[in-house]
Amino acid sequence: MDNYGFVRVAAATPSVKVADCDYNTEQIIKIIEEAEKESVSIIVFPEACITSYTAEDLFQQQLLLKSAIGSVQKLLDRFVHSNIIGIVGIPLEISSRLYNVAVVFQKGKILGVVPKTFLPNYIEFYDMRWFSSSRELTQSTVEVCSQIVPVGINLIFKTKEVSFAVEVCEDLWTPVPPSCNHSLHGAEIIFNLSASNEITGKNNYRKELIRQQSARCICGYVYAAAGNGESTSDVVFSGSSMIAENGSILEEGERFSFENRWITTDID
Repeated sequence: MDNYGFVRVAAATPSVKVADCDYNTEQIIKIIEEAEKESVSIIVFPEACITSYTAEDLFQQQLLLKSAIGSVQKLLDRFVHSNIIGIVGIPLEISSRLYNVAVVFQKGKILGVVPKTFLPNYIEFYDMRWFSSSRELTQSTVEVCSQIVPVGINLIFKTKEVSFAVEVCEDLWTPVPPSCNHSLHGAEIIFNLSASNEITGKNNYRKELIRQQSARCICGYVYAAAGNGESTSDVVFSGSSMIAENGSILEEGERFSFENRWITTDID
């Protein structure tokens, strides 16, 4: 069926339990199944959604890291015959360093792994305590789920419909986000896996940031934010997911819900 030059995208905020990969993966599967029924082509989930972003020092436990890989394998097996592209977040050990990465998959194959570059380490954020920046990565491939796949921040993913790229949370909040270079190299949509928290006035600032980046890059920008299930320590998360295109916010998710939820729209 002709889609007339449009691609249907989605940003999802699943219900999560901290460090419970099995539960979190079940919720991700439920959402992808619903999105398939709505003919979604690409769906993005929040940062570290399989383990939860607020697992903190549990990121140093091999049991959690292995469970995260097992969850990715579950997703590959479950959607081996599906056309939908999924983008999920996990902590991934590469050459004895831990990275906060996005895993892009379709039809049982991992298309690529994108590590976070800019690690917030101020006020309520402690990313450098657990993770390494993509700048410390010295290899261009990595083995994940018995597959040798590309890894790096310079990956442009191409389908018959669209070219897209991925960045992770804080990468957007920098003077020159990776998405600027992605758009210059042909990316038409940027997907962002985020765990941006809530403080007074931050949601309006975040919305304007996403809107302006979509305008600056002349692209679609699909932003999936962590939700209430992450609000287990000294920060609050609302699940402020958005989809923007060329300087306009097309869809915005309900905030402060404890249920699985996702938004979708067609991008030209």
